[in-house]
Amino acid sequence: MLVPLLQLVGLDMGQGSLNQVATLASSIFLALGIQTTLIMVLGIFVVVMTISALLHRWQMIMTYEVDYKYAAHLRKRLYQAITNSNWLFFSRNKSSDFAHALTSEIERISTGTSQFLTLLASVMILSVYIIFALELAGIFTGLVFVAGLVLLLFLRNKTYSSHSSGEEITLSTRDIYSSIIQHLEGMKTIKSFGMEEKNIKDFSQQTDHVVHSYMASVYSYADVRLLFDVGTVVLLAIVVLFLVEIIEIPVASLIVLIYLFVRMVPQFSTIQISYQYVLNMLPAYNNVIGLEQRCNENQELLEHDNEGQEFKKQISLEKVSFSYQDNHFALKNLNLSLDVGKTTAIAGPSGAGKSTIADLVMGFIEPSGGNVAVDGEPISHGSWRNQIGYVAQETFLFNETIRYNLQLARPGSSEEELKHVLKLAAAYEFVSKLPDGLDTLIGDRGVRLSGGERQRLALARALLRKPSLLILDESTSNLDSENEKRIMDAIDSLHGEITILVIAHRFSTIKNADYIYLIDDGEIIDSGTWDELLESKEGWFWDICEVQGLSNRTGP
Repeated sequence: MLVPLLQLVGLDMGQGSLNQVATLASSIFLALGIQTTLIMVLGIFVVVMTISALLHRWQMIMTYEVDYKYAAHLRKRLYQAITNSNWLFFSRNKSSDFAHALTSEIERISTGTSQFLTLLASVMILSVYIIFALELAGIFTGLVFVAGLVLLLFLRNKTYSSHSSGEEITLSTRDIYSSIIQHLEGMKTIKSFGMEEKNIKDFSQQTDHVVHSYMASVYSYADVRLLFDVGTVVLLAIVVLFLVEIIEIPVASLIVLIYLFVRMVPQFSTIQISYQYVLNMLPAYNNVIGLEQRCNENQELLEHDNEGQEFKKQISLEKVSFSYQDNHFALKNLNLSLDVGKTTAIAGPSGAGKSTIADLVMGFIEPSGGNVAVDGEPISHGSWRNQIGYVAQETFLFNETIRYNLQLARPGSSEEELKHVLKLAAAYEFVSKLPDGLDTLIGDRGVRLSGGERQRLALARALLRKPSLLILDESTSNLDSENEKRIMDAIDSLHGEITILVIAHRFSTIKNADYIYLIDDGEIIDSGTWDELLESKEGWFWDICEVQGLSNRTGP
């Protein structure tokens, strides 16, 4: 641009193609009646270059905005699909796979998106250079274009290898995410068995495999760049020799053509490398989109009834069967009922199907056969679940304050409401003694609290919902007798005021239940009150009671 402008003010820049540009520019200024001066043309040059710099700034901002917003859009969309998937699908997948897709894979897609935009920009820039160069030197431009295509074809095998290396990166990073989560969650076990060195070695091997996967892609990109750089130098030398020795092109035109050459050929390189990045990213994109599609195919359809599903009489399971896998039934033709205001217990050995019943009552899973109904009406998953307070065997607490963890159940609860449920759960005493009370940070998964304290907070959180049904899924199985007694005393104090379903294999937690179902291998083997079940003085229930020292105790 500068050379033709300087020619307008009388500087001899040589003849040739540039003279045509200068003549065109001169005719435009004459038509506008503008007298060209050195200061004016330099001012025009500065203005145009400033506009170019501003456009470049805008381009950079817009590119990154598209990049980051698209990644955020995918991440939010995938997280929504995961959250809305049904419990059965969610529980069958590893949480590390979800975490991997939401983090590492999305980041790769973000990089690939940026490279895709770079690819589009390079194609457009190259098109402009080609059009402009054709006006100056058609034969020269044709040679450069053909040379660029030859280089692209020569490197096509490198291009295709990028997709396979991208698949390897997806697999290796997914494995290391799974390993990280397992090792961190099992650190106490690792240390107790003195397995630190072995686990460090295993993790190091997986990390090296990830490095190898990424370096395979880096080598491919580097090879492409090397071949393009060497090819460009060789081609430039040949072109300059041809233009100077044979065509004897003017120096000014030669400078412009060389400039166009060194601007055009790298665009081919950028297009090639960007295309490789996009191919390398595609397995990550396919993984994310595929996971999202599977989640949507297994979406949980929640029915939100503003009035809520009423529970006034009974929850009934009629001839209910459920199978997690083909031909393997966790429950078989089950019939049981939960009466309002009563405490019902379901006891049995591990794997008998007790927690499956709780999942059915909460509407987490659908029966393979039979019906689950509340007062004769099918469960309305959204509104019904809002009326349930659930306390699991493994208590989950966020690395936040006690107040935050409680208010998850009912945001905006008042101080008095929080204190009330803490007292009901026999947790107020220890919370009040903490340095910051309700605003005490409890650490990751509540690690700063004892197991009994965590469980009592979980009970308080469940009660804060003011549930129609309280489900205790083996919530005291991991506690010592003292903490178990505190929680059971808290639960017994609610007897008659709230409907309670107790899932247990430790019989000391169910002796005060109004009705007990004994289940084994997915079937009810006996049922009745505590005293009725003890009357026979034989069978599985009697044997367990004797082992646990409960055979002489009676219920309320």
